[in-house]
Amino acid sequence: MNKRMIVVKTLAILVVIVTGCSAADTSADKSETAAPSGNESAAANASAPAAALQPVAFGQEKSPDAIYVIFDASGSMMGRLPDRSRKIETAKKVLQDFVSGDFEGYELALRVYGHRRKEDCSDSELLIPFGPADKVIAQLRSSIKQINATGRTPITYSLTEALKDFGDRAGEIILISDGIESCNADPCALVREWRSRNVKIRVHVVGLGLEEKDKGALRCISQAAGTEYHDANSASDLAGELAKIQQKAASQSFILKGADPAGNPIRVSGMLARDGREIYRVSSDGRNSVETGPYVLTAGVLTANGNLYKPVTQNVEVKETGETVVRVEVQVPPSVKAKFTDRDEQQRGSLITAFQNGREVFKFRWMDEVYLDEGSYEFRARPNVANDLSVKESFVAGDRKEIAFELTHTVEVTIKMLASGTGEWLRQNYELWQNGEKKYGVHMINGARVLPGTYEVRLPDRLTPYAKEGLIITGENKQHFDVTVPVGYVTVIYQKADGTRDKDDRCFMSKGTGNERIFKNGGKKLPLTPGTYNVTGWSQKGDYDRVVFDIKAGEDKTVVLRAKK
Repeated sequence: MNKRMIVVKTLAILVVIVTGCSAADTSADKSETAAPSGNESAAANASAPAAALQPVAFGQEKSPDAIYVIFDASGSMMGRLPDRSRKIETAKKVLQDFVSGDFEGYELALRVYGHRRKEDCSDSELLIPFGPADKVIAQLRSSIKQINATGRTPITYSLTEALKDFGDRAGEIILISDGIESCNADPCALVREWRSRNVKIRVHVVGLGLEEKDKGALRCISQAAGTEYHDANSASDLAGELAKIQQKAASQSFILKGADPAGNPIRVSGMLARDGREIYRVSSDGRNSVETGPYVLTAGVLTANGNLYKPVTQNVEVKETGETVVRVEVQVPPSVKAKFTDRDEQQRGSLITAFQNGREVFKFRWMDEVYLDEGSYEFRARPNVANDLSVKESFVAGDRKEIAFELTHTVEVTIKMLASGTGEWLRQNYELWQNGEKKYGVHMINGARVLPGTYEVRLPDRLTPYAKEGLIITGENKQHFDVTVPVGYVTVIYQKADGTRDKDDRCFMSKGTGNERIFKNGGKKLPLTPGTYNVTGWSQKGDYDRVVFDIKAGEDKTVVLRAKK
């Protein structure tokens, strides 16, 4: 097996410029060709549920390194440093200089919190999403320049949002704070929980102009993360600490590389253990942030079943500085991919579910090829309601198989239901019925794949339902139908109590004399299928009697809602 995998190298640094304030001090104060693979995330492991496993497409490009900046603009940043400069202005200048550095090959992003509202603990905003450095540096500098110190210090909330924004990236968080969490949350507990889950992000804390009594709260975050706490009392201190942490992040890392017996690169996953206890989960997706020291590495190709295939074990020593690169040769698991054909023509497929002994073990997309454990499987797929398919296949070492799903022929059907007279498109999902039973839902844009036959097409609108029999779907590959719906038109207008014209507004309509209130816009022609209807005005506009009216096909009438005296 010689298909190559791209070895992905990712260094992600999250820079958080935060200001703290006490709870009492808030007045001043976010390809369709695929190669076998396992989980995209290094966090996946043998115990992960199969449903969480995602295949990775062949030819996936190298992820750029990432620096995610969070700037704390809480009110306490209006305070001063020992040199009498304001913290907010010093931090902004240092950050502008920082993002203007050499970031070739990086993606940058900016989140700000506390910059809009004084008492809002969810005031955290992603101002600049991830983008190539050369494309976003100007935006970053401009945005940073305009930030004002206003609100609270939601450290925990911002870190939680940052983790979402980080996605599958791994790296470092740099937290720069002039105080402590002010939103009744515990960032230390959050970071401890990250570490217990082997989240591949480390948090570094720099205290900016902190009083001695506040340093303990920030040291707690560093201790929870297993990192060193730093202090800064000036612009040069802050710039220096940022540079130190960035340099350490770039130079100290564990890099795992896998190869098959022929020497071809292949994605591998595994774990680092010490004294028989798993400490970190690692993968060849990029840099792995781990503490220095000796470990026992267990690594192999992660199958879609969630297992390491014939894993290898060796002792490793992670160095304090520089890259610790470990190469492992691993066995290649069998692999499976799928194709769907209709009359010998290849078609788009659907999600495929693999079962063993009647139990679901994993899923994969129809365009992917994935590694799997040896054994016998039943593969099930349901690309449309006319096709509920199953294929059985067995796999041994070295197998690379394609399973084939033969589709019962269906027609790609699209339908537009149009109002008579104007041809207005009645935009709604439609239904196809046979013998009193609903067979298909037909999306108004995407349509549906349907077995040939004769159907009744229905517009299942609560107010203006319509059905037409005799829609014949033949055996060709695609068919489109325009169906004319006979309608009349009603315009609902408002009058004041004295009979003069009032401004039109929303109204509420029901079928027959019922009380179902269906929102409609007054002052415009509304297409209605023939029948009896009633309409009432908006209670916030005034008091109106319900008006009952009939409409015929081709009729055009006005209904008046007159306010009571």
